[in-house]
Amino acid sequence: MKTRSTRSRLLLALFFLIAADGLLPPTVRAETRRAEALTPEAVGKAIDAAKEGDIVQLPAGTAVWSKKGWHTGHSPKVKAITIQGAGVDQTIITVDKSRSGNTCFELEGVEGKPFRVTGIAFDGSLYPRDGSWGPLMSVCGTCKNFRVDHCKFKNSDCMLNIQGDTYGLVDHCCFDGQISHGGNVQPINFSGPGGANYRKPLSLGTDQATYFEDNEVYIAPTAGANGKRSGNNPWIAPNNCARIVVRHNKIVNTELEIYGPGRNRQYGCQQCEIYDNQFSLDDHTPQIIIEIAAGVGMVFNNTVTGTSYSPRVIGLKNHRTFYVMRGSPFGKADGTNPIDGNEIPAGQVGAGYPCMGQPGRATNINGGRIFDSTPCYAWNNTLNGEKLLMAVSLNNDPNQMAQIKEGREFFNEKPPEQYYKPYIYPHPLQDGWDVLMKSAAGPSGADSGSRSDNRP
Repeated sequence: MKTRSTRSRLLLALFFLIAADGLLPPTVRAETRRAEALTPEAVGKAIDAAKEGDIVQLPAGTAVWSKKGWHTGHSPKVKAITIQGAGVDQTIITVDKSRSGNTCFELEGVEGKPFRVTGIAFDGSLYPRDGSWGPLMSVCGTCKNFRVDHCKFKNSDCMLNIQGDTYGLVDHCCFDGQISHGGNVQPINFSGPGGANYRKPLSLGTDQATYFEDNEVYIAPTAGANGKRSGNNPWIAPNNCARIVVRHNKIVNTELEIYGPGRNRQYGCQQCEIYDNQFSLDDHTPQIIIEIAAGVGMVFNNTVTGTSYSPRVIGLKNHRTFYVMRGSPFGKADGTNPIDGNEIPAGQVGAGYPCMGQPGRATNINGGRIFDSTPCYAWNNTLNGEKLLMAVSLNNDPNQMAQIKEGREFFNEKPPEQYYKPYIYPHPLQDGWDVLMKSAAGPSGADSGSRSDNRP
């Protein structure tokens, strides 16, 4: 991995030299456009005036945005721009809204137009109780290389919502949940592009995923629903065929829940890579560590400390074997459901196997009812210095135990290199943003800064 990273950095340096030598398409000189005030109207005016490659600079100060954001009324698609505050302790947008579901900072991206938001604090402390699920920021659209970095998200039950066929990088951000507004604190919701992703090959170890990297998250033990110590406060809850990488983060009093099919009528998450993170608890509330209820997972090199985690495993679950979520369109996996493989017929233990989207079955490249075998792997994870293993979640349902088996759906060992290699760290969007934006500012709007895999 170290050799691969070094070679990739050499390529990035070469990209800088090519750009400097004029071999890339000619570029337009980027400008810095300053918002006259930290109000939705002034910020919107500066963003509307910006051209491809520009920096939109927000002033220092604290402003309360009530009910609307900079995009309200015209919902523009985001250009290839950088929206830059003066720093998380200096540019602070406090959100005061009376209705659930509004988003103050909504960014609809376009493929080929990278955008960045940096140096801003978003504070939901003034949210009323009935406004609990309105995220502070929403990213949607088709951009494949957005970046949200060095921002702070504070005191909202949902802080960042990502939705659609989009991916990029969220790095060096702080997610601080000290209070709740009536629900559990679940800072990041990521809904992918939906079932069409099942027909696409896995993209493990490539840039074709949303990366959460070098962040810090803390949720107060009393920040659960109604101030109770519920422990149900996942930092990231990916669903609807999302593809995510969670690495090099400090994660306190919160877990990762890789959602299965059914919640909000959506498919489950498709692939997750979770590695080199530090998990810890204040030891007040029993809490899971990682639970994977769909798709394929690569979980390694994580350190976990705390005595009240429950269960003390990296859990795998197929909830369709023992219950159907309210409103789910998928039904139960019982050997008669046409969306499942049903190699184990109705009436037998494990009926329905292999099941649509279950752990270890993340793709359906050839169509039909039989999802492809895509095993999960876990290795070199520790809990209080002892081995932390992947296992079926502890509800002892016999059907689930027959559908998710070690040595078939999952392995507690390192995978073959041809099956998985991690992508270079840090993500190239951290180091190469300026070059990417210079390219995007050119007449062609060419997007030259995103690599499709982890091999030079």
